[in-house]
Formats: sequence, structure tokens, C-alpha cells
Amino acid sequence: MARAERDYSIEDHGAERVLRVDDREYRTYYSARLLEMLIERKGLDRAPLYLPFKTTRGHHFLGPLFRYLSGRGARSLRVLEVGCSFGHNTEYLEEQPLVAEIHAFDVDPDFVAMTRAKVDELGLRKVRQALALTDEATTRLPFGGGAFDVVLAVGVIEHLPPRGRHRHVDEYYRVLAPGGHIAILDTPNRAFPLETHSVGLPAIQWLPAGLAFGYARLFRPRFRGATFVDFDRHGAWRNASLAECLPSRGADELIDVTEEAGYGWTFFSTTARSRLRRAALPMFAVICGALRAAGRSPSLALPYFNLVLQKRPAVAGRTCQATLEDDRATPRSPGR
Repeated sequence: MARAERDYSIEDHGAERVLRVDDREYRTYYSARLLEMLIERKGLDRAPLYLPFKTTRGHHFLGPLFRYLSGRGARSLRVLEVGCSFGHNTEYLEEQPLVAEIHAFDVDPDFVAMTRAKVDELGLRKVRQALALTDEATTRLPFGGGAFDVVLAVGVIEHLPPRGRHRHVDEYYRVLAPGGHIAILDTPNRAFPLETHSVGLPAIQWLPAGLAFGYARLFRPRFRGATFVDFDRHGAWRNASLAECLPSRGADELIDVTEEAGYGWTFFSTTARSRLRRAALPMFAVICGALRAAGRSPSLALPYFNLVLQKRPAVAGRTCQATLEDDRATPRSPGR
């Protein structure tokens, strides 16, 4: 658990709090209690980064999805949030008119406690539960099959235990209702030559763990104080393959609506802000086009996967919404 390493102050101004760290101040609507929890967990250097995440991550990553779902006439959606973290996406989901219920979980009990604090303090009425689960428990989620219309996994899969990731990912697809959508977003692509998520070195994600650790320590001084056990256990530097984002069985029951929903190449090109990325867009356009022509996912060429997949409706000819409404009317077991 990270602890505050310097002096700071929190001033309560009624409608807002002001967090002062050194000579900088950060204004937020979060309570002093929630700020203290965040500082305790992430430290003073990283805690302020989380304060605008509802907009910088929630709106940025989930906005296109809800515009797409709205255009398809979706309503009264039951949403599962995989890895709720600080609850910033939970807040965003609460504000979406299409969402009726939110169920969230994380394997970090401190972040779950923060999400629960937000539920209480901000009045997030759509949140039915925020569960603290163990890694092993996420391989047998406590929800019935087809329980959710939307499953969100934002920046999650690369953090799963590297061995046996499908034990976790398969559960996301099991609980997805026929006709429902799963969004796997902000997930670093192992096939991309430059690792851009954790270490920032070329090809490190393709190396055996021992060589990768030595490579990181040689060129990234911050890893010189790390142990190999921690480096290997957390393993986010390995990133994720496209196959790890898909179920081990039943992928033929999925419809790839990534580009239609505004993600993949579309998202990469329209959200390009840096001069380097904008300059590289023509090259990426050619590679993505070649992949598409070959019947492959254009996302294979991109640094991050931003994928949206729809599970085929259970009955041919029925609308997605009718299938979802019928599914809700069927009693579900409380879990396996």
C-alpha cells in the first residue's frame, strides 16, 4: 500500500475540496475521506491523476459505446464493470440514461472501498453491488449465465495472471446475454513492436521474464529497485494478445462491431492528439487497410486494443432488445 511521503493539506470549501501538494493545488468534488483513501493507496505523486478520470477516461473510452448503443435503440441496460478501480467509470455509467443497473468488482479491496464510498457519498443509485473478489474468484463470477447486456473490461486483461487468462476472460462472455455487447478497451497489444503501457521499451513483451527483467533494469532505472518476483507476478509488461481478449470457445457466436461502434482504427485515428501519432496515421491507415482486406482485425496493427463484440441473439429474426427483455424474465441462479 502506497503511503503519503510528503506534507499535504485538504481544504473543505463546501461544494469542493482543494488538495494542496507542495506548490500545486487540485480541486475536486470528492470528499476529504475519499481523498485520504486515494492518497493512502496511490501516494501523493499519483493520487491527483485519478481526480479527473471520470472525464479523461470515462467519457473518452465509453462515450462512443453509448452513442452506438443509443443509435441501436438500447435501453434499461444491465452493466457489469470488470475492474472498477477508483470507480471513475462507475460514476460515468451512473449518468448514462440507457443504464438501469451497474454491478462492479475488483480484486483490489482498497479500490472497492473507494467505489463503495462514492456510491454512498455521491448517491450512485444504479449501483447494485461493488464486490471485492480474489483472483481465483474471478474465474467463477457470482452471476448467472447471460446476466448482463453490457460487459466492460477497460484496462483489465493485461493485468490478469499471465498463465490461464482464459479462465477469467471466458467468464466475461459467459455472463453476457445473447444480443449483448462486450467492450474490451484500453488494452495494450502484445503484437505491437513498442511496449507502451508499463515499461516503454521495444519488444520487451516478447521476451522470457528473466531477460525482460534485465532489459527493464538496464534501460529503466525505476525498475532497479524492483524484485524479479514482483516484476514477474504483476506481468502487465507482457500486454495482451487478441486471442486473450476472445473466449476460448464460442468465438464464432460473436459479431465484431468494433469499427461500427467507433473503436479500433476509427478510435485511434479520431483521438490522435500528439504530433507523432498524427504524422504516423497514413502508415497505420495502410497497415490497417491491408489487415482488413485480408480478413483480419485492423486492431492488430494498433498499440492498444479497443474492441466491441456482440453476442449473437439467441433466436434468429428477433431484435436484440426483445431477446434481452425475454432473458430478464427468465429466473437466474445466483451463481455457480
